[in-house]
Amino acid sequence: MGAAGIDRVESDRTQIPIEELLLQRHEMLLLECLHDYGPTHVEVGARVTQNHPLVDRSRGMPAWVGVELMAQAVSVFSALELRARGLPPRIGLLLGARSFETRVPYFCVGASLNVRATLTLRDRTGLGVFECTIHEQGALLARAQVKGYMPEDIDAFLRSSENG
Repeated sequence: MGAAGIDRVESDRTQIPIEELLLQRHEMLLLECLHDYGPTHVEVGARVTQNHPLVDRSRGMPAWVGVELMAQAVSVFSALELRARGLPPRIGLLLGARSFETRVPYFCVGASLNVRATLTLRDRTGLGVFECTIHEQGALLARAQVKGYMPEDIDAFLRSSENG
């Protein structure tokens, strides 16, 4: 996850389809667009729709889904770095979310959410820590510190984990 070259990926940077940056598909693809990115941050958008399986039609999307929105934002950040090096997105692992705080129990149906992930720490192994927030129309709805890991070779990593 090297930041070198991230801000020279494309001339019209926010026009990259989100499907080119994430491996999730169908209902598990929670993000809909890229708003902005730079060497240490990414901002993405998500819309809460009433027909999504995670949405209660009367209350909305449970705020705890915000952890997955944040994790997907981190994945977009990593995918943009890989793209700058001419590589496709890779599988990353969500290690956890710390200090998750939410100001609402549900994200309302129809809400346009802005998810921001800012890199705060990274090591050579692929471990990264991001400060993440979710806003709607400038109002802070949720925040957390998200930790993720992107091994160079997920298959080798999983085999080594099985062997203990």
